Amino acid sequence: MRLKQLNTFILGLFFIGLLSSCSIVDPDYVKEINIFRKKRINFLKSREGYLNLVGLHWIFNGNYIVGSSSNNDLVFPSGFPSIFAVMNITEDSIQFSFDVSILLDSTKQVSQFSYSKNQLNHTFSWKSYEWFVIKRGALYALRIKDYEIPALSESFEIPAFPAVPSWRIKGHFTAYPKQQKRTISNIYGDTVQQLTAGIVTFDHAGNTFELESNIEAGKLAIIFKDATTGKETYSGGRQLYLTEPDNNGNVFLDFNRAFNFPCAFNDFTTCPVPPERNHLPFHIKAGEKSYRKK
Repeated sequence: MRLKQLNTFILGLFFIGLLSSCSIVDPDYVKEINIFRKKRINFLKSREGYLNLVGLHWIFNGNYIVGSSSNNDLVFPSGFPSIFAVMNITEDSIQFSFDVSILLDSTKQVSQFSYSKNQLNHTFSWKSYEWFVIKRGALYALRIKDYEIPALSESFEIPAFPAVPSWRIKGHFTAYPKQQKRTISNIYGDTVQQLTAGIVTFDHAGNTFELESNIEAGKLAIIFKDATTGKETYSGGRQLYLTEPDNNGNVFLDFNRAFNFPCAFNDFTTCPVPPERNHLPFHIKAGEKSYRKK
């Protein structure tokens, strides 16, 4: 009897130790992260997202024949006519001449249109397709979207690590006296300018680390790699928005909200490469994992 009581006592101590060693996950926090991840999926499938991209062409000064024929200078998706446009690019302007009626900026039918390279806010539409010119660094590219691509109506999930509150880490943000432009690379090996705001420091496993913060969509953000990069997480790295600094410069880095670059989901994107100073030597098993493209 005494042996049985002793075994029960020892077993009880074991479970108490086990429970004390496990972090208690706040269900409200998990719900918050799940909502964040759902919004991520909704964004990627939206018109502004990246799942609808079906083409990317780097363009330089000169004339281009445009259409679905493989003999064209710019080959558009098969849903387009064999030849439907001529594109002329000069040092200062971009001009389209169309063989079919095109919708300009979703409002006006045109057969020809010219605009300055300083005004890249115009879009062109035909059936379910939309295309426009973007600038990355000193280079220009033509990007094509299809709003009826099957991927938009299919089930879509992003693999992710379970939400663990301990990966919400307090840090400190030290702003530069003046925001600075950094020259970094993108996935194509070209250099691009990134606007940086300051340094974020935080502690992990008894060590202090620092990352340079950039400005993304008007928010403080970091782009980074860690020991999971190229293994459990996307090979190009991930990014993360910081909380707004308080009056003392305190911020939170919630790595459960770390998310993949657009290039993880679509080949027709242009993404930065995290600079070496933003490479972390430890495993961050939090946030989005690698996504296997279909």
